[in-house]
Amino acid sequence: MAKDAVWLRLFRPKIDWVEDTCALCKKNPLFEKVPRKSIRWLVSRMHVRTYKADEPIFAMGNAGAGAVILLSGAVAVRANGVELDRMQRGDLFGEVALVADLPRTAEVVAIDDCELVFFLRSDLNEWLAIMPKEAARLLQNLSRMLAQRLMDKNKMIKQDERQ
Repeated sequence: MAKDAVWLRLFRPKIDWVEDTCALCKKNPLFEKVPRKSIRWLVSRMHVRTYKADEPIFAMGNAGAGAVILLSGAVAVRANGVELDRMQRGDLFGEVALVADLPRTAEVVAIDDCELVFFLRSDLNEWLAIMPKEAARLLQNLSRMLAQRLMDKNKMIKQDERQ
């Protein structure tokens, strides 16, 4: 039995990162109502990078060039030494940089060895020129996500003021 398991691992086909990323995108609210064909076209232009545990992905104040989708591993999002969030497989972060040329508001560091897919603003701009209807859907989704985040932060501030 153990011998068969070894052979299965040796010859198991590696999952294509494009297809894997497409499947993760389909589950993310950013890509809601965006056709799979359009997502695949966009993902095929994205950029895969690997990071070792404890390696910085970006620093607070760095120029933001786009968003990041986590394929494997985990990352920590920190600001001023405080961990704000942990991201896992399928999570997307840094999405504000898709539409605004602003400095990063937090640092992101790999907790484990990671494989990340970078969705750059230039990829989005190219997609807008070629498939404007689909890209507009993504931008509407992004607007909704950012508005919800702003509303959540406003509620937190009001709660803190009451205490």
